[in-house]
Amino acid sequence: NGTDDSGKPVSSGIYFAKLKNGNQQISRKLLLLK
Repeated sequence: NGTDDSGKPVSSGIYFAKLKNGNQQISRKLLLLK
């Protein structure tokens, strides 16, 4: 939704998401355009 954990808007740009589940881990690059 374009906001951070505290509800403040974030800038357009490239972000990285890391998901962990037990001993599995994946990373993805995300592009946010406004």
